[in-house]
Amino acid sequence: MWTLTLVASYFIIGLVIHHWILPTKTPDLKDYFKIGQTFQSKLEGLTQTIVKVDSDKITTDIEIQPKSNGPVTHLHENFEEIFIVKSGTLSLQLGSEVKKLVAGQKMIVPKNTAHNPFNETDSSVFLTCEMPIDFAYCLSQIYPFWDENEANTKPPNVILQIAVFGDKFDSYPTKDAPPKPILKALKFLLAPTARLLGYKIYNEKYKPN
Repeated sequence: MWTLTLVASYFIIGLVIHHWILPTKTPDLKDYFKIGQTFQSKLEGLTQTIVKVDSDKITTDIEIQPKSNGPVTHLHENFEEIFIVKSGTLSLQLGSEVKKLVAGQKMIVPKNTAHNPFNETDSSVFLTCEMPIDFAYCLSQIYPFWDENEANTKPPNVILQIAVFGDKFDSYPTKDAPPKPILKALKFLLAPTARLLGYKIYNEKYKPN
């Protein structure tokens, strides 16, 4: 009984402090991002170069390396993602089908639609992508976290890191992962624990360069 009480108290107090009394803060994102900076994911085989920064969104030029699987199949709950191919042939899994996009073609991925951009060819694919600035910030911080240690790509490390990002990290895997409602609940509940364990919403060494 005492154990349950202590655990419940820990979660309640931790959640109140983390989410409402002392929430984590991100840097001023208009100062954080600079035109020409890059952030990359060796895991996903891509590099993003910042070409435009607005108050609420960011535009990047993306290079997807040859034979790259790209990100895991995922969806975004609160925004549609825009891909415009500049050169090469992009393979884009959209729901249950795979579309091929070539230079000049554009695809808007609706909210809550499972998708995965990847490259099946022997040459790099170059495209432009527009996304919310909060989400781009999370990507710029989590890419080097993943590449630093393979263990960071797997539970519990990856879940704890995503937990401190909260709703800013609006990406939910649709394969080999718990359903979106469970992931959202885990992020909410584990955020205080993640902070206590040293997981950060901002790491200076992960900043784009």
